[in-house]
Amino acid sequence: MGPGGVGGLLAALLARAGERTRVLATEGTAARIADSGLSVGSPVYGDFTAEPDAAHELTGPTDVLFVTTKGTGLSDALARVPAEHVRGALIVPLLNGFEHVEILRGRYPGARVLPAAIHVGASRDAPGVVRHTSPYNRMEIAGEEAHALAEVLRGAGVEVDVVEDGDRVLWDKYAFLLPTALVCAHALMPIGRAREERRADMDAVLEEVVRVAAARGVSVDADAVRRTIAERPAHTRPSLLFDRETGRPMETDALGGALVRAARAAGLEAPVTERIVADLEREEARTG
Repeated sequence: MGPGGVGGLLAALLARAGERTRVLATEGTAARIADSGLSVGSPVYGDFTAEPDAAHELTGPTDVLFVTTKGTGLSDALARVPAEHVRGALIVPLLNGFEHVEILRGRYPGARVLPAAIHVGASRDAPGVVRHTSPYNRMEIAGEEAHALAEVLRGAGVEVDVVEDGDRVLWDKYAFLLPTALVCAHALMPIGRAREERRADMDAVLEEVVRVAAARGVSVDADAVRRTIAERPAHTRPSLLFDRETGRPMETDALGGALVRAARAAGLEAPVTERIVADLEREEARTG
């Protein structure tokens, strides 16, 4: 569900591998994919076109539902997935942040929602046209139920680790993503410049994530996150920055707002995150 960069790449790889795959998209995008397929350009998988089924809504049972929308489109997308069609299914959300797991579990109590994270660079250049930009495509899925699914994904060319701790999966990625995404989007800088010119803000947001995670019983290795940030190519542009530059809806609330809410619930403060979130929301309101 949601054939953007990540979802489109995943659907194309599964369909190319011979797995029965259906893409759920807006009516226009579904029609485009049904007519012309999903085209992928990739330094890893080459250039190819796959032909998954495509539809606007889920009209029958499914075994696995990958949720790959952005946080800004999650509510509208879920309206097209009736609960009876995912009863007993695995739901694997690959969204940024952490609040979506409880949203999905509340909406689909008959399904098994597995916390997961994907590490990949991919963008949707046009409906049905995906560009894979990173030399890696790696997924982590939590839960014993994920082992069979992991084998299917590996057969399609995705690196997969099945782990026990779902909270750790979500917060390890979030601890890297939040400081880089928020600061790069706020500063209108790729990660290299932001590391140099806005390091104080980046470090402060990371420390706020670490404190909130600890209050929720999750240990985040801040030094490991700093190493990951330092290793990212200087030209890297987080999707939040790309969305601000192109005038698309930003996931400011799903990312930064989520930390502010979690901090308040734990009796903590996250002043730097709160300041940057407020600035980005004001900017989006002004330009929107």
